[in-house]
Amino acid sequence: FIVPGGAALACGVCMILFSDDTPKGNISELVKANAIQKKSATSSAREGFGEVVTWVLALQYGCCFGVELTVNNMMAGYFTTRFELDLVTAGTIASLFGLMNIFARAIGGFLSDKMNKKYGFRGRLGVQFGCLMYEGVMLFIFSRMDTIGGAIPMLIMFSVGVQASEGSTFGVVPYVKPSATGSVSGVVGAGGNIGAVCWGFIFLYRGSMPPQDCLMIISFIVIFSALITPFVFIPGQPGLFASPHLTKEQLAAIDKAHQATKVPTTDIIDEEAGELKVEA
Repeated sequence: FIVPGGAALACGVCMILFSDDTPKGNISELVKANAIQKKSATSSAREGFGEVVTWVLALQYGCCFGVELTVNNMMAGYFTTRFELDLVTAGTIASLFGLMNIFARAIGGFLSDKMNKKYGFRGRLGVQFGCLMYEGVMLFIFSRMDTIGGAIPMLIMFSVGVQASEGSTFGVVPYVKPSATGSVSGVVGAGGNIGAVCWGFIFLYRGSMPPQDCLMIISFIVIFSALITPFVFIPGQPGLFASPHLTKEQLAAIDKAHQATKVPTTDIIDEEAGELKVEA
């Protein structure tokens, strides 16, 4: 506990000393320069909590980070009972799941940025849909593996989908409510922990159901979470396939501006004129 605790403390100190509050600078400096308005924590929380999309992303994060927490807790035991491995061997194989964190989570964010650059916000939603769908399908296939030789590669591929979905989710979060990104992030992050509790209950109350069938049920839920991505509608941003919340004029303005290289907190829709204003 001493080493990880010290590392976490050092990381926190470095963030205070060397990082900025926002991509445009520290909040206190921006308030003094009248670049942003100072808001209370209550007001920010109310704005973030009031967005339906916040809770949709919380569900989707529960279907990736929540699944990761659940798998970390049960996978060694799963390999022990399912494939009759000794605990050391099972633990070593199960660790491959967490090892994918080295690169896979960043892949989701990287793909989200790349597709945003090419297709605008639709690209981010497309990556979110694809990562969650891939995760769900890989989890389903993994749950059906009855040989250790087939289970190990599927575990790795499933893990890549889990971590990539986590990265792609937080590629969408800053767009939900730019004036309350902190509260939106908090709700979405909490969705991961709540998801882990829910998936844990599936295993706890499974009765005579084998654990691989519990994983299969979770895979169906993950696939469902992917399928609701086309119904994610964020003010000022286009939807994945349709944008009923925007006028034709607003869509045309967004497509023309193609805000790929802009910071999402500076994108403002003029509702009356139907135009997108992008501040430098």
